[in-house]
Amino acid sequence: MSNLPQPIKNLGKSQLSKAADKFVDFVITKYTGKSIKVFEAEGDIEADKVKTRWEILEKPFWLQAEAAKMNRQYSNMGVALMKAAPWVIAEENKITDDNDVFWGLLEHSKEISNEQMQDLIAKIIAGEYNQPGTYSMSTLQVIKSLGKSELEKFEKNCTVLINNLHFLYNFYSFGEPQSEMRVALGINYKDFVECQNLGLVQTNAISQNIDLKKDEIIKMVYFDKPILLKTKGDVKNYTLLNIYQLTNAGQQILQHLSPMPSDLFYNWAKKHIAGSHFEII
Repeated sequence: MSNLPQPIKNLGKSQLSKAADKFVDFVITKYTGKSIKVFEAEGDIEADKVKTRWEILEKPFWLQAEAAKMNRQYSNMGVALMKAAPWVIAEENKITDDNDVFWGLLEHSKEISNEQMQDLIAKIIAGEYNQPGTYSMSTLQVIKSLGKSELEKFEKNCTVLINNLHFLYNFYSFGEPQSEMRVALGINYKDFVECQNLGLVQTNAISQNIDLKKDEIIKMVYFDKPILLKTKGDVKNYTLLNIYQLTNAGQQILQHLSPMPSDLFYNWAKKHIAGSHFEII
């Protein structure tokens, strides 16, 4: 057992329950290719027999599989680093060993072969390198749940984002013209719910209540287009917006996507928000 780290050696010598022993043996075998019992018995005749079987029959297949796996993983990481390089601007490396977000992103990049996902993770790796602490652990966990399809669904739904943060609750209702508009824009309510389940959008709707004063100007934005509304009269505790909101992870990921605005939605949103209490400027 001379080649094993001491904690692993200690595991081999520990008196474990049958279940725990089976668990430990499973994990060690998975990561080393050899049972912990083989390591424990090294130097014994029985261990020699086991090792002989391992060396002759099992090791070549294991090495071949590991080589293929490592080739794929480091190829993926290499592509991610190449894509990240143009975005790196920090001249000084401030990444520490305990920056779990940065190292976690690098580890995850080994598993990503889709070009669109590689583009995303490369920009985030570069951003975290440039300024450690830019991204959160929640963003890392969400990214691990995303594939090309999920990313495209999120980007598509962000076509209808108000103030770069809010989704109008009523847009996802089953009334008209919302349902017809969603079809025209290629937006599916189920995809929106999936974005919520993935941690990109908050699951609970919230309301924004304000006191309105006559002739007050309310400003919002849809992409680069303003939504300007003027109040028609005084109203106490008016529900201006009933909305879903992007999570922190959703906001951080959206920075690297390119949803396209829609005039169809823009014109509907102005009328919907204005209601009977505002006039559109």
